[in-house]
Amino acid sequence: MLNKMKTFNKTTIIIFILLAGIITIIMYKHFTRHKTGYIVISEVYNGFELKKEMEKKFMVTKNARKKILDSLVFEIKLIEKKNQGKPKLISSDTMVYHDKVEEYLLKKQSFDEDNNALSQKYDEQIITQLNQYVKDYGIAKKYTYIFGTGGNGTLMYADEGENISKEVIDYINKKYNGEK
Repeated sequence: MLNKMKTFNKTTIIIFILLAGIITIIMYKHFTRHKTGYIVISEVYNGFELKKEMEKKFMVTKNARKKILDSLVFEIKLIEKKNQGKPKLISSDTMVYHDKVEEYLLKKQSFDEDNNALSQKYDEQIITQLNQYVKDYGIAKKYTYIFGTGGNGTLMYADEGENISKEVIDYINKKYNGEK
């Protein structure tokens, strides 16, 4: 009977220790769980007010440039119409016509390049501000990670406490120098 009681006590103690261990592991995992989320980058980008403002600003500039080009096209067409049916453009008209066509082509090329540069500049400003705001949101809402989805695997924010770069650098440098 004493042997049965010792075996029973040992079994009970082992079960109790196992249950306590399992409960401890579950509680540890629950309380140390990282808060993560993701954003659909295109939705956030397109819904960002700064993007909408910059887009309007860009369109004003682009439309003003288009009006200048349209005006040149109109002048070119007037010269063509004036000389319609004539075998050759009148010499003074020929020079004006070629000057206007050349001016149009140069302005169009310049405007296209300027529009592309301005678009890139605005996109960079938008993305820089968007990234900062996503980071601020992650900090305010206590996220450990915020992933961006859009097919490119972009990581939008990571808690600095999760950054192990310094430890890895120390490790690889010690390895490189032959230290343990």
